[in-house]
Amino acid sequence: MFFRLRADFSISAALAGLIALVATYSGPVLIVVQAAQAGHLSHSLLSTWIWAVSVGAGVLGLWLSLRYRMPVIGAWSTPGVALLISGLAHYQFKEVIGCYLAVSLIVAVLGLSGLFGRLIKHLPAHLLSAMIAGVLFEFCAGIFRSIELAPMVVLPVVAVYVVCRRIIPRYAVALALLMGVVAALPEVRFSAQEFDLSVVKPELTLPGFSAESLIGLGLPLLLLALTQLATAIHILRSAGYAISPRSVVGTSGLMSIPLALFGNSGINPAAIVGAMCASRECHVDPHRRYISGVVCGIGYLGIGTFGASIVALFARLPTGLTVTLAGLALLGTFVSSLGTALANEAHRESSVVTFVATVSGMSFFGLGSALWGLVVGILFSLALSKKKAGIEVDESNKAGISAPTSITMGPEKT
Repeated sequence: MFFRLRADFSISAALAGLIALVATYSGPVLIVVQAAQAGHLSHSLLSTWIWAVSVGAGVLGLWLSLRYRMPVIGAWSTPGVALLISGLAHYQFKEVIGCYLAVSLIVAVLGLSGLFGRLIKHLPAHLLSAMIAGVLFEFCAGIFRSIELAPMVVLPVVAVYVVCRRIIPRYAVALALLMGVVAALPEVRFSAQEFDLSVVKPELTLPGFSAESLIGLGLPLLLLALTQLATAIHILRSAGYAISPRSVVGTSGLMSIPLALFGNSGINPAAIVGAMCASRECHVDPHRRYISGVVCGIGYLGIGTFGASIVALFARLPTGLTVTLAGLALLGTFVSSLGTALANEAHRESSVVTFVATVSGMSFFGLGSALWGLVVGILFSLALSKKKAGIEVDESNKAGISAPTSITMGPEKT
């Protein structure tokens, strides 16, 4: 295996994995900190929480990337963690752990039984692509918003990216990252205390269960987990990878079960940062892009070892830099997803509705706009199909064509 890794290793794929790692810890992990603060959790529980999600995501990404040679980036549900900012104000932490455990068990059963695979077959590909494009739109638009926040950092990054896309497109994102680090260094300040890293001592929490928490928190978490898994699988399939929902979903659920007792909200393949590593910007050869998953997985394990102590290091990076790099890396996937969503004229209107609903940021019952965008698109598509069927019948009647009638046959001969 070592020789295969050495032969397949590439700088562009390794840097794609590092960008995915930085993008994860400079944004979503801070939501974990906010949720912990909302629930008044101790520093040891916060460190355990970050350890659990990091180790889970690292092991999942490493295992699936090496096993199937595809760029699988482990992650945890950011909207799921965001739910806890309000959820921890209403439920005890042990009840939250109980919800995590219940959701992980259900995901594992759906994956291993093959039910999830049958379910995803019925989700229209054009609506999934429209939903993904809606989610990615916010990241790509963030490039231009970041110019206002940190023009001295962002403008050189964008300029380097555009020039490199023309000359050496394979390394455009990597060289843009290098330019961003150089431009950001004068603004970054570290104190000696922030390098005082301590190894996490995981603290187990026994679960508690209540009907109120399972319905109010567990159900939204389950729906978000299923949406995240479906989106991640669709992205990998769109990139040309023959991924098995049974192995991916089943593995994600099984790995999440023991880690739920340490605060893991559920691990899954990443959708957004995963799209970076599944694109041509990672590597022109699809069979060598898995290196990004390996590099990111190793990074997860290293960072998770130190838990909350290392969050401050990522918090020091300029927000505009990470947002810009993520947006640039996702431009290609955004264009591809939008093109797929609008390719078929018959489904174009429902795809646009899904895209707009996802971009809107709407939220009901604790469920985010990505899920509601998909739901609205499906309902709109069904309504249009019935309307078109009615129009076809009316046009047939106007043309003097009668509807087919049933014919009564005589008794069958036996």
